[in-house]
Amino acid sequence: MTTNQHISTGQAHEIDLVALLRVVSSHKRIVGITTVLCLAVAIYLAITGIPIFRADVRVTPSREQGVGGGLSSLASQYTGLASLAGVDLGDSDQQRQRRAILESRRLVEEFVKRDDVWPLLVRGAKTKPTLWLVVQKFRRNELTINDDKIKGTTLISMDWTDPAVAARWANEFVAMANELVRSRAINESTRNIKYLNEQIAHTNVLQVQHVMYDLIEQETKTLMLANARTEYAFTIVDPAVAPEVRISPKRTLMALGGLVAGLLIGAMLALAYDKFGPRGGRVRVADSGA
Repeated sequence: MTTNQHISTGQAHEIDLVALLRVVSSHKRIVGITTVLCLAVAIYLAITGIPIFRADVRVTPSREQGVGGGLSSLASQYTGLASLAGVDLGDSDQQRQRRAILESRRLVEEFVKRDDVWPLLVRGAKTKPTLWLVVQKFRRNELTINDDKIKGTTLISMDWTDPAVAARWANEFVAMANELVRSRAINESTRNIKYLNEQIAHTNVLQVQHVMYDLIEQETKTLMLANARTEYAFTIVDPAVAPEVRISPKRTLMALGGLVAGLLIGAMLALAYDKFGPRGGRVRVADSGA
């Protein structure tokens, strides 16, 4: 393409833009009415929209002293017996399991079935929703879980129309996760201790008995810690408080969006009216470049 062709193309675009502005200017009433209507609709939706507030609680995985570490110190020596007894010696595995519990469907189900949660979630429903649908909606709309790998923390967010309820739900969700992990740890340690005691009664080998007594000691420590500590799996670094600023609707952005949409729709209607209206073709964009 030659230089003259570049100049010709640029001039044609400039002329087209000028012609477009002329069309909009000649039908400014259409553009104005459309813009006002779109802006009014956007403002109405922004004002009447249900406000949503987000409450955040920041947690970090608890690291129990003498639980994972104590068993891990026995891992190289007693791995076979520990596996036979069903005792998990991997602290990293425990952390992954606890993170999976935090995101598990079971935890959400137990939470939404609470008497102070379920009525609010199904309020206004025309038909009684199933538990599966409520859990799906809750995980999609109300619950958000994000990891901060730099800080090593997890942010759990709850979105709801009432800021106080959102904060309460966020804190109670973490408390239920801790309770679920605590109950599992207590049950597993109790089962392991029972099993190890039964195996001690069936062996006369002193070395094997010594190993099992060590394992029982570690399981007893786990059991004591689980019974004594409420924040067993997740330590709350920053509890949720009732937010004062909503996350939606974003009224300013909605109003600006309505204004821009009104201008664009108005310009399109002006072009259509200029071309197909009663006096169509009075100002033609295509012919302006001739």
